[in-house]
Amino acid sequence: MDMQNRIQTSSAFHSQQLPGKRVVVASAKGGAGTTSLVANIAWGLSQKPDTHIACADLDFITGDLDLQLSFKPNNALLEMLQYPDRLEPVVYERSGVKVTSNLSAFTGYQAQLEQGFWPEFYEFEQFSAFCQQQASYLVWDLPAFSLRDQVGFGALRSSDIRVVIVEPTLASIRRTNLLLAELDSTAQQRTLLVLNHTKPESASLITSEDVAKAIGRRPDVEIPYAPELMVASTTLGKLAIAQKSRTAKALNQLVSMIQGEHTEKHSGLFGWLKGA
Repeated sequence: MDMQNRIQTSSAFHSQQLPGKRVVVASAKGGAGTTSLVANIAWGLSQKPDTHIACADLDFITGDLDLQLSFKPNNALLEMLQYPDRLEPVVYERSGVKVTSNLSAFTGYQAQLEQGFWPEFYEFEQFSAFCQQQASYLVWDLPAFSLRDQVGFGALRSSDIRVVIVEPTLASIRRTNLLLAELDSTAQQRTLLVLNHTKPESASLITSEDVAKAIGRRPDVEIPYAPELMVASTTLGKLAIAQKSRTAKALNQLVSMIQGEHTEKHSGLFGWLKGA
């Protein structure tokens, strides 16, 4: 299927007015903390009463969503993507791993070092649309390498909410600018920019203000450097969003934005810039 047909297919699926919202979390450069953010977003969304959340990891080789959310993974996602015509509610219930009573995770981890399967864009769309019939939110963990082909870009284009992560490094800023330039938004789609400090802020030569100027917009949320909180999710099963910290406050702010609850609260430099 060529690029034009993929875009048309994407638009067709998006125009179905599906009951659930699709959230795609991605960074233009690997190692930006995408999976950690996906785990915290999914858990945060699941805290709202009367909601059901699905999250899925598109990295079949090195994905670690299972470690972040502390569950035993399976590879059911591979079959669901390969045979989307067979999808039905009972398959959804049996294939998703219950992290909590209203949070299901879908993985397709393979016991090999080479990519044995990669979905066509149409298969990705069918699976996503099906999950949006079952869940209030579908949160995709999109690996940076997928942006090299049209599946990754198509996933971002067709999502309701895009969470794009940028790090305060020259390489991340450059690639994020290229990624944002490729994304065309509609009235129904939103792009949330997250500045994730993956290194100590005091050791970085690039400030938050530098990032905002280089990209041409202030990040919607700024995640402070707190590796001990993020690592705790994989070692102790405690997600950062569930703890009392600046990081938890920022993560909860991001969840509120995804839910459409716009907040005017900005911390640190961005709050000062807004009030200036």
